[in-house]
Amino acid sequence: MTKIGRNQPCPCGSGRKYKRCCGQRDRAAHVPAVPAEAPEGYRWAETDLDRLSNSVASLVDEGRLDEVDAACEQLRTRYPEVHDWLMRKAVVCEARGETKRAIEYCQHTIAWMDAHPENVDPESRKPFHEDIERLRTSLRGVC
Repeated sequence: MTKIGRNQPCPCGSGRKYKRCCGQRDRAAHVPAVPAEAPEGYRWAETDLDRLSNSVASLVDEGRLDEVDAACEQLRTRYPEVHDWLMRKAVVCEARGETKRAIEYCQHTIAWMDAHPENVDPESRKPFHEDIERLRTSLRGVC
């Protein structure tokens, strides 16, 4: 089954982009972006940005952390108009146990969103604030 592209219409039928509709909820719930079924006649497509960003997540899931930095750098240089590389860096820092750096990247992601309000839904900041709180809580639990 193909994942929903971030800029594809949301399968719920709202007419909004997936990233600005159910995608935010799915990300917050850590649910994979896979539709139950596509609307009749609709063909799901993944962009190059989607593939590269998703490859970073896959590399982290596979524990291939040495390859992630190169993929994040590709995201940063090829797609400077989106914040994907920042949020992916937060994920890899957390996977490496670099909690303070993960928090910093979450904060940078929020700052990027604040600087580009025309590109983001205000609600999309919420998962990053939640991640920061979760990461800070984990730091407090460490002696």
